[in-house]
Amino acid sequence: MKSFNANKLSLAWETLQHWVDNREVRAIAAQTGNSDGASESFYAGTDDAEGKIPVDHASTFLIASPTKPFIATAIMLLVEEGILRTSDLVSKYIPEFGVGAKAEIRIAHCLTHTSGLPDMLPNNIELRKAGATLEEFQDHVNRVDLVYAPGTRVHYQSTGILTLSTILGLVTSNSTPEFLSERIFEPLGMTQTWLGCPTDVLKSVRPPVASMVESQDGHETWGWNSDYWRTLGAPWGGLISSVDDLGQFCAHLLRILEGGDGIISRSTLRAMTSNQLEGFRKLRAGTSSAIPWGFGWQLNWPNHPRGFGAILPVETFGHWGATGTLVWMDPIRGVYGVILTNEPMGLEDRRQITFANMVRLAWD
Repeated sequence: MKSFNANKLSLAWETLQHWVDNREVRAIAAQTGNSDGASESFYAGTDDAEGKIPVDHASTFLIASPTKPFIATAIMLLVEEGILRTSDLVSKYIPEFGVGAKAEIRIAHCLTHTSGLPDMLPNNIELRKAGATLEEFQDHVNRVDLVYAPGTRVHYQSTGILTLSTILGLVTSNSTPEFLSERIFEPLGMTQTWLGCPTDVLKSVRPPVASMVESQDGHETWGWNSDYWRTLGAPWGGLISSVDDLGQFCAHLLRILEGGDGIISRSTLRAMTSNQLEGFRKLRAGTSSAIPWGFGWQLNWPNHPRGFGAILPVETFGHWGATGTLVWMDPIRGVYGVILTNEPMGLEDRRQITFANMVRLAWD
């Protein structure tokens, strides 16, 4: 039975409370645990900008890019079933995608951010302002120019994750939200998790926590806080979830790695959380070891401003979210940490790294 140092964990919670007390972050839900499940949770601040609804276990957040590992898990489930191969060309499933250099892009490239696709479309904002559908986004991805040749660089690409979701819909009888619900959320009892917020939840007294961009132009019509964005179900960043649900997911994956049964096989999960960049020989020397990626999961980059923290081992895997979220799992110690906030994330000075370091220390 793994145990934690209560004093060190209390210090981590005090640090998070300080962020809220100083009005640096308005809403925080955090949790740590192990393969047995949640050990402790922390809540501070309010769901709403008016300060009327305290954050608690019922709070849900737009988690942004930690959505991507869920899409990757769905794709790897199809690999397990023999429906897809990671070596398949994307154009095998989306012929109109494979024009010019994009004819060389494989599913593995989209899973590891080596496709050469841009992160966001050049007209991303215009599409959102127009209320574009995911099909319309994909149509533009099919025609967009590459940033670089496939397999030659690591360049974060949300458009590649959308493309994987499109493939999933083409080869199954389910939409991506339906597939995730049936194969992941429902089996794990993740009752507060949706790719695309249900209307009844959005219109309830506890809609997803609003981001701290309430005053920015367009937030009500096409931004993170808009009905459009929260119901769109963007595969690259539209998941709504709670800290309890994400903790349940983390504990389940850790149990699989320890040899237990689960939604996906241990061999597949090991592949997803191993450095897949080592297989791309056109990458610049040192890239695969400096900024390693698995299939959908980032591995830890200890001294990088977008790593998970220098105290976490390099085997740690997880994902950041631009809305102020971080999910990580340490398979060596068998522990996890989840922090959900509504503070938009920059490229530098990510305070969630402090959370990861302090929480991981509590498990020593």
